Amino acid sequence: MAPKNRSQGWQYAKLSGHKNEDRIKELLETDRQYTADFLKRIGCDNKKLINVSIGGLHETNVESVIQGRRKTKSKTDLRLLYDDGSKTSISIKKSLGGQVYLVKAPHFIECFECQFAELIPKNVKKAINLFWAADEEAVDIIEHYGDRTVDKEFEMQMHHKSLNAHTLKAYNKSLYEELLQWFIDNADKITRLAFSAGAVRCKAEWAEYVWYKNMFNEHMKDNIFLIEDICKGAAKVSENETYYGTKNGGTTIQLPFGFVQWHQAQLQFHHSFDKVAELVVKAKEKIN
Repeated sequence: MAPKNRSQGWQYAKLSGHKNEDRIKELLETDRQYTADFLKRIGCDNKKLINVSIGGLHETNVESVIQGRRKTKSKTDLRLLYDDGSKTSISIKKSLGGQVYLVKAPHFIECFECQFAELIPKNVKKAINLFWAADEEAVDIIEHYGDRTVDKEFEMQMHHKSLNAHTLKAYNKSLYEELLQWFIDNADKITRLAFSAGAVRCKAEWAEYVWYKNMFNEHMKDNIFLIEDICKGAAKVSENETYYGTKNGGTTIQLPFGFVQWHQAQLQFHHSFDKVAELVVKAKEKIN
């Protein structure tokens, strides 16, 4: 039965994701040939797999880098443990697109600064907060600089308490340009946050691979990508693949791996299989 509303939709997606993880775990534990072939795909065919674990419905939260928040969700859905004590951490995507990271603006800023030990410029922080509903001045700025000739766009901004790209540019062109340039310059780090790290403090808990795999859809892709390659590819193409979207006055920023938009007063990052696959190709291309 299809979910009736957004809340039910998220719950359904979460439960179906856990069921998918359960089936993958079962496959790796029972099909020796499949497991051998899979280990070869990730360069671990010289190791002996001794344990397969998944997050599941009762996953244990891990330590967070954000001050005042002791625990957070890991990006890792599947862990493979080998006889030599090493392990492989994998994030599983059961669809070719969708949410990959959801975070409030202040937490995104703190998380980025803590994970990479560098400060986000003051103007960029201001722009992030204005674009993603975390600045008390947003409503006043929209009233003064928002385009009232397009009712839908104006009303959406007022309702969300966040500026779109057109309004941000009209209010302060420098903020508009600096925000976009910051996303361009930090494409690799933003990609790593979205796919691998999130707010997880311990790097040993970060996901190493993204595996597009759906055990309930025989037509689904079955590709596994090293996140390091995705990050390298994002850095290579960020100049051309990072830009403000055009819909509703520009409510998204298109990114090398997908896009980021407003959702429930948070930054909602989306992934795209086609974009991710292309980034991996770009990462391996030699620069002439």
